[in-house]
Amino acid sequence: MNDSSISTRFEFPVGYHDFNKNRDMNYQLNRWFSMGYWTKEETSRAGANIHDRSDWKGAFLDMAVWLEEQDRDLAAAFAYRAAEFLTHPKDPDKIPLYDQFHERFYAAVQDDRLETFMIPYQGGTLPALRIRPPDKKGVVVFHGGLDSFMEEFYSTMGYFVAHGTEVIVFDGPGQGAALRRSGLTMTHEWEKPVTAVLDYFELDDVTLIGVSMGGYLALRAAAFEERIARAVAFDVFLYDQHGSGLQGAIYRLFLRYPGLYNRVAETAMKRSVAADQVVNQWMYITGADTPAEWNALVQDYSVSDVAHLVRQDVLLLAGAEDHMIPIREYQKNRDGLVNARSVSGRIFTVEEQAHNHCQMGNFGLALETIQAWIDGLTAI
Repeated sequence: MNDSSISTRFEFPVGYHDFNKNRDMNYQLNRWFSMGYWTKEETSRAGANIHDRSDWKGAFLDMAVWLEEQDRDLAAAFAYRAAEFLTHPKDPDKIPLYDQFHERFYAAVQDDRLETFMIPYQGGTLPALRIRPPDKKGVVVFHGGLDSFMEEFYSTMGYFVAHGTEVIVFDGPGQGAALRRSGLTMTHEWEKPVTAVLDYFELDDVTLIGVSMGGYLALRAAAFEERIARAVAFDVFLYDQHGSGLQGAIYRLFLRYPGLYNRVAETAMKRSVAADQVVNQWMYITGADTPAEWNALVQDYSVSDVAHLVRQDVLLLAGAEDHMIPIREYQKNRDGLVNARSVSGRIFTVEEQAHNHCQMGNFGLALETIQAWIDGLTAI
């Protein structure tokens, strides 16, 4: 392996680029580029070889082989991850691609101070990673949302460790190895896996950071777990999944007529890569057999149900032109946290190149913002 220590290995490039004409696939290309795993040239090469979804897996398998030939082992691991990402859950390549990623990732980082753990949970295990700096000044617990693996936050761990923070990341139910190895499907009651993690490491006074849909999950856990002192929604999630007015009426109609919803969902999935990915991924992680069954579960993932129970310090992040979560959700989340000790927030702009979901385009700026917020609170 030709990489150096985790705390100095990664740089977070600035710039949201047009790697592909498809908006949703372009976002994913920017995602792994922005998190520091690929160069611009490598990402551009992959993007140029993708014309539609059918090209996706093959383009990244070619990228993985090429990166391995260049001794770019960690980058190759994330090429396998990218190939897995849009591979349909019923495709026989889905798990083998995960295995390829897993094997290469851990081979690439074996010389770092990375500790691995398997936390007993509901008949299975929650995998976790930890890195401790020599003189820690706090603990951050980190998790993803709908479509992430804990290993994807490896560069993020490096950032916080470099600032003297102990970092623990974990896969909860429905994520990474918790789903693929233990069969643990997603739960909206995220306080349960978080409590298991805090118990296992005997933690108190932690900062919990949830990414993407993890923005909801982190706030949900904070509502029921007092050992969380600070919660970060990175980014905000949809505030009210129940819906009101016409939206709510349509939602209730679909609940009464699941066959109708299945037909509508299947049409949308044929027309949109994003819709196809979201519905299939939700079904995969929740164990739902049909889009209608997934639709019935969605309302449980609603910040509005628990916002009034959150009493911690909260940081909300949002992108001004996030194509996944409308910017109006930022203010809804903020207004709903009526009992929080404090609520801070930042909307990232196009000028900062951090305007998209989870600040891909300027991921480092988001991490800076989080670290500065933690420092400001813990210095009091």
